[in-house]
Amino acid sequence: MNNKALKFAPVETGEKRIELSLEGDETVIKLASWVDGLGWCGEKTIRVEADMLDEMHRLIGAARIRVRSRQAENDPAAPVTQKVLNFPVIS
Repeated sequence: MNNKALKFAPVETGEKRIELSLEGDETVIKLASWVDGLGWCGEKTIRVEADMLDEMHRLIGAARIRVRSRQAENDPAAPVTQKVLNFPVIS
């Protein structure tokens, strides 16, 4: 059995970074912040068991939809992910 962790490329936005790796049957998610003079400092680590990964994916998808919807309400110029056609009213 191979005990090495499989690491994916981190996601960085400004002074935050998320790292994701697979360690055995667990997915490990690490949140780090950039601190001048120190570099990347770990803040939180979450270990997700394999049987919870699909549910977490579903929850993240639902959160993305909600966030995009709120952004579209607050910024009419934001990209729209859903289009609703208004049909003409015939009298």
